[in-house]
Amino acid sequence: MTGWKQVQDTERYAALDLGSNSFHLLLAEFRNQRMVRLHTDKAMVRLAAGLDEQRNLDPAVAERALEALVRFRPVLTGLPGDHVRVVGTNTLRAAANADGFLERAEEILGVPIEIISGIEEARLIFSGVLAAGDGPPRARCVIDIGGGSTELVRGEEKPAKLDSLFMGCVSYARRFFPDGVIRDKKTNHFERARRAARAELQGLQHMADGVEVVGASGTIKSVARVLNDGELGPIDRKAIDRLAEQVASAKHMDDLDLKGLEEERRPVFAAGLAVLHGIFCELDIKEMAVSPYAIREGIVHDLAGRLHGGDRRADTVAALVEGGQIDTAQARRVGDTATILLSRVLGEAPRAMVQRLRWAADLHEIGLALSHSAFRKLGAYMVENADLAGFSRSEQEHLAHLIYNQRGRIKPPREHYGFRPDPNLLLCLRLACIAHRDHTDRDIDEWQLEAKKSSFGLHIPQAWLDQHPAIEDLLYQEVEHWKDQPQPLKLETP
Repeated sequence: MTGWKQVQDTERYAALDLGSNSFHLLLAEFRNQRMVRLHTDKAMVRLAAGLDEQRNLDPAVAERALEALVRFRPVLTGLPGDHVRVVGTNTLRAAANADGFLERAEEILGVPIEIISGIEEARLIFSGVLAAGDGPPRARCVIDIGGGSTELVRGEEKPAKLDSLFMGCVSYARRFFPDGVIRDKKTNHFERARRAARAELQGLQHMADGVEVVGASGTIKSVARVLNDGELGPIDRKAIDRLAEQVASAKHMDDLDLKGLEEERRPVFAAGLAVLHGIFCELDIKEMAVSPYAIREGIVHDLAGRLHGGDRRADTVAALVEGGQIDTAQARRVGDTATILLSRVLGEAPRAMVQRLRWAADLHEIGLALSHSAFRKLGAYMVENADLAGFSRSEQEHLAHLIYNQRGRIKPPREHYGFRPDPNLLLCLRLACIAHRDHTDRDIDEWQLEAKKSSFGLHIPQAWLDQHPAIEDLLYQEVEHWKDQPQPLKLETP
């Protein structure tokens, strides 16, 4: 928790990871800046097993997953909204029909669900593993095998290299062991799975060179327990070689007689082991330590950081501003004016809303580094598609929508779960851009903005407009741009 302000005693946070294999809940408390786990819960749902070839989530699997969420709800009740974070990973990223599931899940849990990228997942895993680390900071390679993806991160106090690969214990179980068969007369399915995993790792052999290797989450913990008589000990190369040979020689999952193997893990154990052994072989790992912490602990630390001066998203925006050669004075003046206008529309706006508007103002000219004629389109594309540390997919979509629509015709958004643009933010950003189109500081004390039931009202004295004829023309153009919107803009000149 380096760099944070003092965390109050007994601050509680909840993290819920909607993974491709299992859902994990963590309720934690900070005591003198140290995290204490108060309650954990897990539901093995195998969400990834419910995706068909068209990437649609099977209704029966979805129902099973939703039923699992019901028992998590009481733990979340009563916590402040900004002390709870629910994230969806690989399967919910991939599912073509995820919206309906996510809407029902939010109804059950009472909090929104954020879909995060594989790279953001990797960052949070690394943060969680570091939270359990002891001794001075040192270089590590952290590996996490999930149900649908595998994350690899190399770094010391912060990630330096992050990768997310399309291989996991559930997806590989479906692909290579659909009927539980490990070896038949024609094919050794374990060997095929291991080779596929090694192929995914091509070009990443350097990730484990010369550093401590740490594994996290279910598959790696399961293998560790099998190799260490039920204990969470380290995984030795020779030991995992022997285990891989033993599993590869079995004919069926049901034939596996392994001490320490939980029954609920059995259907995906061979697939997870094939991925893990492929990693050991391709990265030439001699030993892997096993962390008790993973993404849930990383989420909790991230939440606490957001409230106590360590918001990773703010650092990401600052890095984009610096790297994008953005005019910081213009970003400041547009941001100041936009937030003033927002306060006039809504009064005291929620902190998250003000934050989003500020970040959009900071980044609204980022596309100028590439093109003057298409800077809005390119800037929006960069923000929506880049791997932005700390941000969820929907947060990036919101920022991209604001950046793209900062001026000109308003592009109709394609709304979906997690992305329903706020016209208040868009109008305030657009008006701020008009007020400072010439990159000049300008007083807007005489501007009054209000939101009515069916329209926005902008009140500016004619005398002010007479002093700024170019802005007056832009404002009347703005009225035209809002004419077909659900809440049109009316300019009044008392």
